[in-house]
Amino acid sequence: MGAVVSTIGEVYDALAALWSEMSQNATETKALLRRIANPEFPVPNPTVSFWEINPLHPELVDIRSERLPDSADIVIIGSGISGASIAYTVLTECQALGVEKRVVILEGRQVCSGATGRNGGHIKCSPYLAYSELKALLGPKKAHNVLRYQLRHLSTILDLAEAEEFKEAEAREVETVDLYMDQTAWDKVQGLVRDLQREVPECAHDTIVCNATQAKEKFGLSEHCCGAISYRAGAIWPYRLITSIYSTLLSRHKEYFSLETDTMARVIRVENDDVAPYRICTSRGDIRTTHVVHATDAFAPNLIPGLKGKLFPVRGHMSAQAAEGPSQELDGVRSWSIIGKKGFEYITQRPRIPTGPHELGGEVMLGGGLFKSDGDGIDEIGIWKDDCVDPTISAYLSGIWSVALKDENTRVLQLWSGCMGFTTDLVPFVGPVAPVFTNRRLSNDRREKCSGPGRVPPNEWISAGFNGEGMVLAWLSGTAVGLMLLGLENSHLEARPGRPAGKVTDWLPEEVYLTEARIRDSSIYKLARIL
Repeated sequence: MGAVVSTIGEVYDALAALWSEMSQNATETKALLRRIANPEFPVPNPTVSFWEINPLHPELVDIRSERLPDSADIVIIGSGISGASIAYTVLTECQALGVEKRVVILEGRQVCSGATGRNGGHIKCSPYLAYSELKALLGPKKAHNVLRYQLRHLSTILDLAEAEEFKEAEAREVETVDLYMDQTAWDKVQGLVRDLQREVPECAHDTIVCNATQAKEKFGLSEHCCGAISYRAGAIWPYRLITSIYSTLLSRHKEYFSLETDTMARVIRVENDDVAPYRICTSRGDIRTTHVVHATDAFAPNLIPGLKGKLFPVRGHMSAQAAEGPSQELDGVRSWSIIGKKGFEYITQRPRIPTGPHELGGEVMLGGGLFKSDGDGIDEIGIWKDDCVDPTISAYLSGIWSVALKDENTRVLQLWSGCMGFTTDLVPFVGPVAPVFTNRRLSNDRREKCSGPGRVPPNEWISAGFNGEGMVLAWLSGTAVGLMLLGLENSHLEARPGRPAGKVTDWLPEEVYLTEARIRDSSIYKLARIL
């Protein structure tokens, strides 16, 4: 739900705290391990995010067919950014190829009601922090591959929004500023910037380091600031982007695409059908399909048992606040992160230009505060419910903005929570899902009958586990899965809005594929020890 700039770092700290307590607090440790290993389905009554109020496309909020379709070529479970990217890719490529594929999206609640519709509105990768954290887990080469993949998302999403004329999505480039409020953290992070400049210079060209005096003067910061680092990022109204994509797809491909809300996928079975061997049992009936795509982020283990304990939620908190002060003059061209001794907050600000139902504009979208919970953040790991907010975290978020910036007054408009999907190696799961993870195996003869030029054998696929960084990981992960579904992963394609040129292997890091080796080596214990 937050920006890259320390979403990973914050959960690092929480897991490190967990490791230190394992020998001291066995009860809490067992409770956490039990939570992450026992997935739950999304609750029916989530908190309401600011982004969802007065929707741009109200007809999509609870959209569904009068009767659930009997079958489809591709069924995508989840209607967030991954689901939208997969559907957009498949339907757009099929139109270009003159191929017909029936695509159905199943959503257990309202449209885009998961993490995508609840996040902070950042398209932000913090290169110096991301590289350091990934390098500790993956080594320098793999960390570089994943970092480049993250950085590619900003231009990809902005180009898509411009080409499709999604002006109401407020997709824009911003100057982002990481404000350091703790001297020890500030002293350490300057070394991380130097490491990035030395080892991956092409990812550090726009990174500017300001000391305390420079930061206070340039960015109007309070006396609590020890220094700041600025670089290029983006911001967006995520819910509007995704619902605008669905509105466009329904208009262009109404014969081949349907979006089914309030349709919770609960069981997947394999049946004796050569063409559509998967039967998905939902709260509204069953649907048969050739391909199943899991795009539910933290909730994927409900239908993929082999990911239990390997993909789990961390509940995040967000707020929308009306601001009065110098930031109002920026017109949405800057975003921030406030980084202290332990934990961080992330902030975007809407442009002041009136757009749609929220005529004021300029609202501060502020999230974070994980360590302010009673359990120092540990009690937010493995929480599958987004139907309430923690009062202590909420109170903290309500006041931190005026502490960081001079002469800023805020008034809380909305508070909400959301479940972010985390993997134990902090890299997403993308691509085909082997039967070893699902316990659902197709016979070889069925797969052979569906093979051939332009035809992909039946299978299950995944695009999930974005570690709170969905806006710089999920779109191209979904694009890659969409191309795999059509057998185009090894085809050299010309660039188009929403997709880079070349083969999938040219831009999708091999580190994101879901493999037995990754799962075998992944453990929350191992992650905590590294930290």
